[in-house]
Amino acid sequence: MPEIYSGEVLENRSAGELFLLTVSIGKSIDIIPGQFFLIRIDREDTVLRRAFSIFDKNDDRLSFLYRVVGKGTGWLSERKTGYELNIFGPLGNGFSLVEGRSLLVGGGTGMAPLYYLGKNINGDVDFLLGAQRKTFWSEELLSRYRDIGNLELVTEDGSSGKKGLVTQYIKNACYTKVYACGPMEMLKSIDIDVPAEVSLESVIACGFGACRGCIVETVSGEYKRVCKDGPIFDLREISI
Repeated sequence: MPEIYSGEVLENRSAGELFLLTVSIGKSIDIIPGQFFLIRIDREDTVLRRAFSIFDKNDDRLSFLYRVVGKGTGWLSERKTGYELNIFGPLGNGFSLVEGRSLLVGGGTGMAPLYYLGKNINGDVDFLLGAQRKTFWSEELLSRYRDIGNLELVTEDGSSGKKGLVTQYIKNACYTKVYACGPMEMLKSIDIDVPAEVSLESVIACGFGACRGCIVETVSGEYKRVCKDGPIFDLREISI
């Protein structure tokens, strides 16, 4: 069950164009890869909490990977060691783990939930991560992914790894399952034959599905809530 935790900031540092935030909540809890937490932003002009998928978990320590895109994440990037954050979760469903060889595809900050997922997969893991340029990631951050699987990079400007869009390099061969997270336009262009699950990015308000502010249409015409029914969906289920 989700709870409210007081998360003491242990580190909150840059990792390329991203920030890596680690907090201690005082106890170890069960988290399924793909679940997310809502962090309260203590600004008078900010009402909604911000949703962050779990990047990693070690005992009572939770880690989140994020990028500064507005007032909320800007405020969060300025929190120093010892600051107490109000954190609510874990929320949503999680990835379905399978044995065998898996491909984990991340576009931009969509790489965040894939690290903890990769740590929990019982089998071989290939990471395929894409961004606009090589400065998006720090080498230290990328080394963490290399520690648990094979890593291939794609940049739009060709400054690191292969040039182009990350979805150009998704292959069907040899994979039991494909997992992906990134912008909706990226997910729309995924065309594969093997089973695939995607983590949808959305502005989330309540986290329980009551406000229905984060709905997504399925191929059957039904509407589902990203925060409650997701954020993980079968790629063939959603109408994107």
